[in-house]
Amino acid sequence: MANNTILTAFDIKAWREIFILSILRFASVTGIVVIIGSFSTATPLDRFLFIGFYLVVVAITVLPVPYALRAYVFLLILFAVGVNSIIAWGPWLDGSIFLLTSIAMASLILDNRIDVIGLILSIIFLIVLAVLNQLGSFEPIAEQSPVTKGVDWIGYIANYVASGIITVIAINQFKGAFTRVSDQMQIAYEALKVEQVKLEDKVRERTEELETRMTQLRYSATTARVVAEAREIGELMDTAVSLMSERFGYYHIGLYVLDEPGKSAYLQASASETGKSLIGQILRLEADRRNPITSAVLNNRPIISSDSDTATTFVKDPNFPLTRSRMVLPLAVRSLVIGFLDLHSDQTKAFSPEDAEILQTLADLTAISFDNVRLLDETRYLLKQLETNTSIQTQMTWSKLTTRHKPAYQYTPAGVRPIFSHDKRSSEEGLKIPIQLHGQAIGFIKLRRKGLVTTWSEREQVLVEKIAVQVGLALENSRLVDEAQKNALRNQMIANFSSSVRETLDIEAVIRTATTELRNVFDLKEAEIVISAASSNLNEQASASQRNS
Repeated sequence: MANNTILTAFDIKAWREIFILSILRFASVTGIVVIIGSFSTATPLDRFLFIGFYLVVVAITVLPVPYALRAYVFLLILFAVGVNSIIAWGPWLDGSIFLLTSIAMASLILDNRIDVIGLILSIIFLIVLAVLNQLGSFEPIAEQSPVTKGVDWIGYIANYVASGIITVIAINQFKGAFTRVSDQMQIAYEALKVEQVKLEDKVRERTEELETRMTQLRYSATTARVVAEAREIGELMDTAVSLMSERFGYYHIGLYVLDEPGKSAYLQASASETGKSLIGQILRLEADRRNPITSAVLNNRPIISSDSDTATTFVKDPNFPLTRSRMVLPLAVRSLVIGFLDLHSDQTKAFSPEDAEILQTLADLTAISFDNVRLLDETRYLLKQLETNTSIQTQMTWSKLTTRHKPAYQYTPAGVRPIFSHDKRSSEEGLKIPIQLHGQAIGFIKLRRKGLVTTWSEREQVLVEKIAVQVGLALENSRLVDEAQKNALRNQMIANFSSSVRETLDIEAVIRTATTELRNVFDLKEAEIVISAASSNLNEQASASQRNS
């Protein structure tokens, strides 16, 4: 809109008003100087005329008179000054200049051929005046004017006619050329104005489009952030479709997840009431690649279709009869399509390639969040299984250990002593805190106070629980160290056995050495090694021996 101050058409009428007003203001300023300069030599009649003309000029300059009145009065004053000069001095002063000036001004400021009329009238006036002068009926008023002969009048009139005709022709040709240029400028101005309007419309449309894209990008970013914060797959899918439907204005959005072969899709979340009633519905993917859903899944790209577009195949869903436009966005992770979003709009051609680009980015972020949540769930499950297995292994290990040893110690005023049997009555008194390891209780700590106070504060219980945790860790470390020492001793025994057996190459010596080492290692009463080719009998005997042991 600011360009309207630059693209303005040329208004000749306004120019003429400014031009004549400028001339009148100049005449109002310089007229006083002219009157004062000629006051001493002018006749009383000239003084009266000049003062009257000056007052009229000032009046039409200052007063808000119409343009036509101002123009005609100004031309008449010029013409009258010229006629007065010729009557006073004949062809010897500047009368013709005022006449030619009035004709030229008439050509510039008027269009109704006043210049030609003025030229003809002035020529007739000069001819009549010359004839009257030669006939003796007229003489110049000024006493200082020289005698005018017929030749002088002929030359004067001839020069005036030539100058007048040239002036009128030149000014009219200039006006014609100027009018054509003005018309061309006006046409160019109108064309520029039309182009300006078109450009402003395009800028406005582009601005609105950019604002729409910015709004979509902002909605997409906020939706992706909210979806990324979800920690459950069901919550993630419901949040994604509801936010997309709410912020982008689509009356139905369905999220489908593909099965392992990729032949069927299951509706898992929907933003519309009708869609929510269809959750769990199975959608078989057709083999026809022209189907938008099949094409989107196979090609991993968004597909847009509309009921008014003959270039694409529009599939009408009977569950959503209001759908006029439809867009399918694949959900892909690492180039693997795991599902798709089915977007419906009740407006024809509601989806554009720019919309598809922005929404596909949002769909990709949703798919990544979906995969991250799935991996997180799998990790949680594996950690839970590991914790369960560790807990079970801890219980089995310490059950076996306590079955063999059952260590228990008690502090009394007499000192620390082992406990071999528990007093059920005394076990019900005092503070009892379990010793837990990997969620399994492997023992307990029993405390009793001195004196009559038997209660324990919460802070003291918490402190004892922390001590119990440290005791459990210390016991587990001791068990592991003991197990490692036993394994090291076992490995050392095997190494010594192998070294002793390999010291000789004699078969009998090997068997004899192996028998001796086995008896020494396990502190046996008897050890026997039998070498025989009857392997089947030996296998049966070994199996029977293992069962008996």
